[in-house]
Parts: sequence; structure tokens; C-alpha cells
Amino acid sequence: MNSLTRSKNRLSAWIGASMLLALSMFGFTSSAAQAAESVQPEAVVTSVATLDASLRPPGVPTDYVITPNGYFSASCVQLVQADEKLLADGRIERANGAVRKPATCTQPHYTSNGLRIHPNGVIEAMYGQARSTVPSYSGWVLYTSYTSAKAIGRIVANWTVPAAPASAGSQVVYFFPGLEQLPNVQSILQPVLGWNGYGDKAWTMASWNCCVSGTTYHSNPINVSKGDKITGDTYSTCAAGVSCTKWAIVSTDTTTGKSTTLNTNPYSTLTWVFGGVLEAYGIGTCSQYAGSPINFTNIKVYDINKVQVASPPWAGTNVIGSGAPQCNYKIASTASTATLSY
Repeated sequence: MNSLTRSKNRLSAWIGASMLLALSMFGFTSSAAQAAESVQPEAVVTSVATLDASLRPPGVPTDYVITPNGYFSASCVQLVQADEKLLADGRIERANGAVRKPATCTQPHYTSNGLRIHPNGVIEAMYGQARSTVPSYSGWVLYTSYTSAKAIGRIVANWTVPAAPASAGSQVVYFFPGLEQLPNVQSILQPVLGWNGYGDKAWTMASWNCCVSGTTYHSNPINVSKGDKITGDTYSTCAAGVSCTKWAIVSTDTTTGKSTTLNTNPYSTLTWVFGGVLEAYGIGTCSQYAGSPINFTNIKVYDINKVQVASPPWAGTNVIGSGAPQCNYKIASTASTATLSY
């Protein structure tokens, strides 16, 4: 499958995903993860208002925030604490048994390619909104992926925290491996390294799952630093061969020993596998990306039987293609590595 076809398929899959509502959620919490997690309960996701005015997405309210899944109302971004777990009805249970009910998401979210998606699944183009004439880009930039004929039970990958962008402005840059469904994407499980993800002009890691019923969930972020070795591990915790609703998304800084975990339900069988992804928002110049290249190494994929996939057939996708800004984009991969250059 060529890059253009794969990119179109991904957009179609996300559109289908937005129409699937009211799916159950269930989670659990590991005491080890609780002990390791560095809690930052007041962390606030970066606001659209902080982007350079010429690079803000047309039609998106400026009080929305920038997530690895597009632009959301802050009321539709839910932090799940280390000592909490998601219940089947969407409530969140604390370790002491107390239960809280997050507010229902009532606001639409926006994709980076110009779609407004309402919580009830209605999708519309942002008609009447002129695109910026300033050459810029927001969204997935480069990635390696493949579609599995067998349900996936785990993906794990290592990479290193790069230098901050040479032009450290208001942009947001994300890196992650991940898992989704096909043909209808119901969620994306992502251990995410982000620069300026929390309005901090710094590197953090957090685990994310999006976007059932219009809400995206994330764990508490941990601070990481240039040169730190990091690992993203997303896996089913059920027995081999069991189609499991109990998954953990673990983001770990192996240099410092800190980690953050989101225990969640994948909502459906996962078969779309991403070995390494670069996603960014508010990019006007090549110097706004973080240090290139980014190398995902020791990538391991396991099927639902917990058997490692010997040679994943990774294919590279350059989403921008010939668009601007052009930053000498390149993708290289082996069975266990993905190198994204820009």
C-alpha cells in the first residue's frame, strides 16, 4: 500500500471511529506503577491560544487544547490518576473505593485536517473557515506502520529524548509507538513523549487513549530530559489467547526510573500497529521540530497469544508529501527499528 493510500485509509478509519459511541470502559491499577509515577495533578495541556496567531487552526476555539489526538475542549480531556481505574460506565474509582463521575463531554473536537467531530458522532467540515495562507503544518508528519491479520497483544519500543527544538516557540511535538483498530478505529493507545505538551517548553511523557464518546484520557505526565533513555510499552494483561479488556499503557524513563501508567480498555481488537510516529502542531519552519533523527529501537510486537512477531512488515508514510514546510523528510526501518528524519 502506498503512502497516499495509507494516509487516506487512516483518515477514513478515524471518521468511522467518531461514529462509535457509548462503548464500555474498564481499567485497573498496578501498585508498582503507582509507586513509580511522578504525580503532577495540576498539569494543564497546551492551549491553542498559545500558538503563534498565524499558525492557529482556523475555526478552532482558542480556549481548546492540543492533544496527540487533535484539538479538544479542556472539559473533554480527562486525567486519570495513578491510584484510579476506569469503570465500565465511565466512572473513575479511587483506591479507597470512592467513585467520581467526570463531566460528560458536550463539545466537538477537531482533527488536524479540518474536521469538526461532535460527541454524538456527527462529522462536518469546517465550512466557511478560510485556511491560513502561512505555510505551516499540524498533524501526523512521519510514521511506520503495518496491518496485522492477527490480533495484537503488545508493542514495546525504546527511544531517546532529543534536544529541544532549535526554535523553541509555541509549537507542540509528539513522538510515540501505538496501536489502533481497523477498519473502524475506536481508540488509539499511545505512550507519548511530548515537547511543550503541557505549556512548559519542556519534555514530558504521558500515556493516552482516545476518543470514545468525545473524551480523550491521559495519565499524569512525568518530566524527562534530553538524553534520557525512554520506553513505551502497551500491552494486554490477560492470559495468552484471551481477547482482553484490561490493558496497560506504560511510559517509562529508564534513565531516572520514573514511569506513568494508564490502565484502560482498548474497546476492540487491535490490528493496526505503529512502530514510530512523529506528530506536531504549529510548525512553520523546520527548526521548530525537535532534534533529528529520532530513532525508535528494539521495537517488539506480540500477537494476542504473546508470541513475538518475527518480521513486522513496516511501511513508511510521509503525510506531508510535497507540502510545506519541506524539511528533507526521510523514513528508514528494519524489523526492530524506525528512523524518522526531518
